[in-house]
Amino acid sequence: MADSVKLQVTGTPDQVRPFLEQVLQAEGFRFTWENPGDCIIEKGSRTKALLLGAFATHYKYRILLHPQQDGTLIVDAGLATTGLSGGAIGVAKVRKKLDEVGRVLSDAFQNAGTLLSRVA
Repeated sequence: MADSVKLQVTGTPDQVRPFLEQVLQAEGFRFTWENPGDCIIEKGSRTKALLLGAFATHYKYRILLHPQQDGTLIVDAGLATTGLSGGAIGVAKVRKKLDEVGRVLSDAFQNAGTLLSRVA
């Protein structure tokens, strides 16, 4: 389980932002854009996670869009919370869900014909 998922895709931030929203809103995530290349995605409730621990759902990730010299874009999804409010189980759940978000994005970009590679 990784701390981040990085995908190299074709397109500009303006093209990729609505695509990200379409794909991840279907998974139940809410978006808060801090600027055109930086957003927080969140699913569930932090309050419930604090009260119910691992029994509640709360996932929070930061997505950064990094334009590259060659005209491609790196989509970097990483942890924005540790999951510690849910104890060891919560930490594992948050990291496992990040892996799932990475697979969902990778599949969506692949199906759209814009995925170039998964960056290590």
